[in-house]
Amino acid sequence: MIRIQNIRLNLDYTELDLKKAVGRKLHIPFENIQEIRLRKRSVDARKKDSISFLVTLDVKAAGEKKILQKCAKDKDISLVNDKKYKVAICHSRQRPVVIGLGPAGMFAGYVLAKAGLRPIILERGCPVEERAEHVSMFRTQGVLNPESNVQFGEGGAGTFSDGKLNTGIKDERIRFVFETFVQCGAPDEILWQAKPHIGTDNLKNTVRNFRRLIQTLGGEIHFHARKFTICDLSAG
Repeated sequence: MIRIQNIRLNLDYTELDLKKAVGRKLHIPFENIQEIRLRKRSVDARKKDSISFLVTLDVKAAGEKKILQKCAKDKDISLVNDKKYKVAICHSRQRPVVIGLGPAGMFAGYVLAKAGLRPIILERGCPVEERAEHVSMFRTQGVLNPESNVQFGEGGAGTFSDGKLNTGIKDERIRFVFETFVQCGAPDEILWQAKPHIGTDNLKNTVRNFRRLIQTLGGEIHFHARKFTICDLSAG
């Protein structure tokens, strides 16, 4: 596929406008365009009287090698070279232990489960369903549950935020993270938004589905696990 950056489009652009822009940029007719994928989209509001979208597109077209040769001097056009993050299957009788089920713990548990290691995850707080009730009680009645609140529990402190996904690095694992969130119910838009966020209304369901995904792959999650002994783990 071919990646095109910095395509400018009106805010009310149509699919036809998208094809026209690609055709002009690559100097090819419409019929040669086989597929267009939106990779990134941001709003350019530097000119208040001419606000527009800036998009990055991945395009599949006939004769891509010739197109790339013809557009070799255009810095906005390149060959798509995305590397997929892959989890290798591991063979071990020992089960790793993950402490905490915040964002880092969730992904650590997920990757270990995908690797076939059946991780044991310990979280001192509550599942997100119970936690939501405790947080609601605090916000409406001022009753704080010291063992279950906004600061900790399934999903971590961000579960009751709007779920902004901030990253400033180029790494193949970023796409893996976003695709996993989408698999668990986050909106598809996070895959291409310039400043993606899962959304307050979606977060609790996404976190719950993430837990179920880990369990489906053989992970074991223990809530209210502030005190947990080696004997408890070996018994599992």
